[in-house]
Amino acid sequence: MKLQKLIFQAGLALCCCYSACSQGPAKENNIKIIKEVPVKNKNSYYNNVALFLAGMKTDTVSPFNNLVNKYQWIGYSKSFDSIWKKVEEKSLLKIKNWSDTELADVNNQTKTLFYPFSGPDFLYATKLFPKANKYILFGLEKTGSVPDMKKLNDKTISGLFVSINKALEEILNSSFFITKQMSSELNNQDIDGVLPVIMLFMARTGNTVKDIRNANIGIDGKVIVADTFIVYKGANRYGKGVEISFSAPDNDTTIKKLYYFSADLTDQALLQNTGCKVYLQNLDTNVTTLIKSASYLLHNSLFTYVRNTILNKSKAVLQDDSGIAYHFFDKSKWNFQLYGTYEKPIQVFSYCYQKDLNAAYNGGSKAFNFKYGYGKGLNMLLAKKVINK
Repeated sequence: MKLQKLIFQAGLALCCCYSACSQGPAKENNIKIIKEVPVKNKNSYYNNVALFLAGMKTDTVSPFNNLVNKYQWIGYSKSFDSIWKKVEEKSLLKIKNWSDTELADVNNQTKTLFYPFSGPDFLYATKLFPKANKYILFGLEKTGSVPDMKKLNDKTISGLFVSINKALEEILNSSFFITKQMSSELNNQDIDGVLPVIMLFMARTGNTVKDIRNANIGIDGKVIVADTFIVYKGANRYGKGVEISFSAPDNDTTIKKLYYFSADLTDQALLQNTGCKVYLQNLDTNVTTLIKSASYLLHNSLFTYVRNTILNKSKAVLQDDSGIAYHFFDKSKWNFQLYGTYEKPIQVFSYCYQKDLNAAYNGGSKAFNFKYGYGKGLNMLLAKKVINK
């Protein structure tokens, strides 16, 4: 048993290199205060920044239309259009069609989507659950700020696009972020956190950014919003985040909210970050939870609190096998639909093979036709809580 435990702990350490919210010591303790854009035309400004980052034409009143005429942006835009077209054909259109069919009842009831270990992955969140009014994302990566468009010139604009391309490479090619790589790409003079990536995904999926505000979790678990951005680094970033107000492509009048918070979700860390723990405790009842490429962290006792929070608060859970281990679900309280085929996890996570999940798959599953998670991305589990149990 001791040897098995050591193997598991060693594997967990490797998991942390791949998780969208891997756990590692923070070395920076300073903060950077960024003066926000003027209130006048603020909403239009934010949406135009999102369009610019996405390689899409800004509107005619954009204060930085001169930038979209630069050859660097024109080249970036054409390249990104080509990449995005392939992503849509390869996965996004398939995800939408699958969601319309398989998640129709869940979508109609989903007001709040909880996506722990997400990093900046608004893309899969909105494609799978487009009807949610509130999206709550957690990741280890710091939030960052809206890029300062005034600082862009012929030299810096090229650096910005290089950083964006590198940061998005894994999610667009493999359906998940690799935290160790992304933390490097989202921590430089061009991009200082996940916010620009989230904005880009919003623009490319047809959403309109209405407002962006600093959002921090107070010690009482309540969210405090402010207009001035403070980019927190090191351990100071935990419990800090952003609130984005936006509207969907088919409804510009209904305002939705996305919250992204940087947080270490281990039990030990939550003992120190009591505000974050209370926030999780006070999550909306009957949320829908999405888990993807979560490095099997929820298999481990180090994440007991957030795992129990998901099981207690969720009315539905959509995950791959890297989410909550199958044996943690009380079979008298949940109904399951399995999708795809279950194979042994990729080598770095091989110790997380689930015999009981494999047995459940032997009882039958439904097919799906897009990649979801690690390796070949062949499996998904949809768990729906049984009413009155």
